[in-house]
Amino acid sequence: MSQVAFEAYDQAKKLQGEMVKEYYGELRAHHEAGGKVAWGFVMANPVEIFRAFDIPVVYPEITSLQCSFKGGAPPLIQLAEEEGYSTDCCGYVKMGVATVLNKGQTAIGYIPPPDILALTYSGCQIYIYWWEQLHYWTGSPIFTVDIPYLRGYDGHVPGHDVRYVAGQLYELVDRLERLTGRKLDWEKLQRIVKLSDEAWRLWRECLEMGRLKPSPIDGYFEAIYYMSAITLLRGTQKCVDFYRFTLNELKERAKLGIGPGGEERFRLVFEGVPNYPFFRRFWNMFSGWGGRCVAATYPKVAGMADFYGTHFRMDPEKPIESIAEYMIHAYCNWNMVLRTQLIEKYVKDYSADGVVIHSIKSCRSFSMGQGDIREYMMKELDVPTLLIESDHVDPRYYAEAQLKNRIDAFFEALSVRKKR
Repeated sequence: MSQVAFEAYDQAKKLQGEMVKEYYGELRAHHEAGGKVAWGFVMANPVEIFRAFDIPVVYPEITSLQCSFKGGAPPLIQLAEEEGYSTDCCGYVKMGVATVLNKGQTAIGYIPPPDILALTYSGCQIYIYWWEQLHYWTGSPIFTVDIPYLRGYDGHVPGHDVRYVAGQLYELVDRLERLTGRKLDWEKLQRIVKLSDEAWRLWRECLEMGRLKPSPIDGYFEAIYYMSAITLLRGTQKCVDFYRFTLNELKERAKLGIGPGGEERFRLVFEGVPNYPFFRRFWNMFSGWGGRCVAATYPKVAGMADFYGTHFRMDPEKPIESIAEYMIHAYCNWNMVLRTQLIEKYVKDYSADGVVIHSIKSCRSFSMGQGDIREYMMKELDVPTLLIESDHVDPRYYAEAQLKNRIDAFFEALSVRKKR
């Protein structure tokens, strides 16, 4: 099928772009009208509670990656480094702080300052220091929700951990009632949680389309577009409609036996955060060989969609408790045994030919243990595994020639292996 013909079945990404623009437009309009704005994290975010109070949430990670797509990372990173932040500091942190220092001006437009900083401490120690810095620069109050790590090896959350997080969320409700001057509408929260439940189910179905041969979805490079809705718009009808549209489009692709990037020759599992400044070029280095990602860990940072309905679910009858359980199931909140087992499960369930690990300089939460994962995949499971390095937002750490040499060698080895 020609590229022109494929575009007829590639409309969800365009719709996603329009929705992101609408989100930021509505955010600015809300701020200009005097409404309250929260800043929060993608991982383990209780957006349903904020939505029930009509408080939109700014996610600095998403703002940063959107700026990086447009080549707008270097000015913000430079501003933060001139302020004294180290070159080794997380790129998201530097861009988030610089957004405040630059009075909200970014490559994607004005970003309103926070009226409250929601620190959902999950998986990353840097979050604490980042939010302390934002509190220092803005004077906005911080509300911290301490999220315990998932310590067991079966993927289930102990009841006492759910109660621990839920207790903090009830305190958050009290704080937001004082901030807004009105009581929480519990029926409204239930309606929002019900919409989140529908969105999670549809999102899981979209990702599981990667099991088909050929896969109608690239579970890494395409899923990065699709995953924005589960964070930015979760709890809205618009989010549900988007995933229903995306799922139907993927089913149409499956009927035709088509997917993104041309013919599928190699089925891959990806671990790690992508490179955003050179995203399309990075993708082309894999699609040029017929490499298609069928499953990936990164789209699960907002929540473990693979286990939705089995290990956690949004229950309108228990809105706070179900939000608490979801928050514990952020990918980087999983221990290394579970993360390794998940990648192994992807290789088997999605019939993958190999694993690609993209380690980034900025994020220790993701990069920690990736060398051990590679060793386990290759030595214990005999799964070809490529480990490459760059960064998610800082273009200074992207060496395309070196990356291409290693990627090409990986595919050459896979080609030989397939002929055996």
